Parts: sequence; C-alpha cells; structure tokens
Amino acid sequence: MARFFLPTGQIEDHRATITGVELNHLRRVLRLRPQDRVVVFDDAGCEHEGIIRSLSEDRGEIEIIRSYQVNNESPLKTTLALGLTKGEKMDWVVEKATELGVHTVVPFLSDYTIPKLNERKMAQRSQRWQKIALSAAKQCGRVRIPEILALSEFCDLLETVSPDALRLLFWEKERERRLSDLKEARTTISEVVVMIGPEGGFSAHEAALALGQGFKAVRLGPRILRAETAAVAALSAVQLLWGDLA
Repeated sequence: MARFFLPTGQIEDHRATITGVELNHLRRVLRLRPQDRVVVFDDAGCEHEGIIRSLSEDRGEIEIIRSYQVNNESPLKTTLALGLTKGEKMDWVVEKATELGVHTVVPFLSDYTIPKLNERKMAQRSQRWQKIALSAAKQCGRVRIPEILALSEFCDLLETVSPDALRLLFWEKERERRLSDLKEARTTISEVVVMIGPEGGFSAHEAALALGQGFKAVRLGPRILRAETAAVAALSAVQLLWGDLA
C-alpha cells in the first residue's frame, strides 16, 4: 500500500485529512480513488492503515481502521555532516542516508567546497532535500523523517556537535586508525557524528581544528572515495558496528 505522511493534528477520531503535496501525490501521481487502501504515518512514530472515503481538489478523507506503533529506528543516533557537493550528488546522499537510518543531515561549507550558492538557491536546495528525505522515508518504511539542518560553516559546525557523541572525521590522509580499532575500545555507543568532506576533502588546518574538538580521524580503506560514496560507506560501517545493520 502507498504510504503518506501526515502530522498528528490531521489525524483524529479514526479519521485522517490529507491535503497539500501529499494529496497531490495521492490523486495525481498515484491516481488513487475512494475505497483504495493506504498507509499513513505521523510525527509521533505511529502508522495507520486506512481506506480513502472521499477526495476533492483540496482535501481527502481517510478512515483509519488500524493504528500501531512502529519501532524500526536505529538505536544509534547518527548525524551526517557532509561538505556541500556539486550538482545532484547531495540529493542522492540524502536519499541513501535516510534509508540507512540517519537522524540528522548537516551540509557545511569548508576550505575546498566548490559550489557557491546564494541564499535563494540554498533555500531551494534545502526544500528539495526535505522532499527527498520524506520520499525516502515513505519508501523504506520509516516513520521518522531525518532533519536537514541549515547550511553551516565548518568552524561553526564544530562548536555545535554534541560532546557526548563519538565524533568521526573520515579523512583520506589518516593512514592508520580504522573503525574496527575504535570498536575494540568502545563496544557500544548511542550517538555518532559522521563527518565527510566535499570533493576536495579536508585541509590540514580543518583536520587539526576537528581533532582539537574531540574528533577522531579514521580511514575508509586504501582507496580514495568520492564524497558521496564515502558518506554512504561510512554510514553503513557505523550502522554495522554499532547500529542495527547486522
């Protein structure tokens, strides 16, 4: 069944009201009709099975026939901090990160960031990433949509990272420390920050700043990975070691 996201305020007394973008997707993209069955998930971790009872241009009414709590979120609270990349690469990363259970995505600017976006273009990208995260959450069965934070400067980002999290700087110039080495020292963790640089990586100055803020530099094997590949590989690795991918 098709899945749709609705805030809890639009679900009451075994009825759900669908409007806006989700209604458009239901009517014009999927071409669903009254009596079709759908699944709705809300912002409180619940999923609801329902039947479309009526549709109009501006709203749809869904009868809820079954509601239940969904618990498929990773026990590992993961923040992906990714240097702003060129073109649509970030779109792909947001989609895959959502599938891999990421909690928060933070795009940032650093010394080797290539795109130069004005405020309008950045707002457009942020809106697109939110839509991609929602679509990916619907596809993979999550009931929590990752939060996409505003574009940040690298130095400002370092100041806002949780001190309780395991902070990982994936840096191509780190030659020794692997994730498996950290796993031996910290068998269980509840929160991790995965920091990946843009196409050009991190400068030595940035790496020194991050290490000074408690980040641990780690390597992702002997080959140089593209930024988008590194992001997905790193998220997969931390979910395998400390999350729920195993």
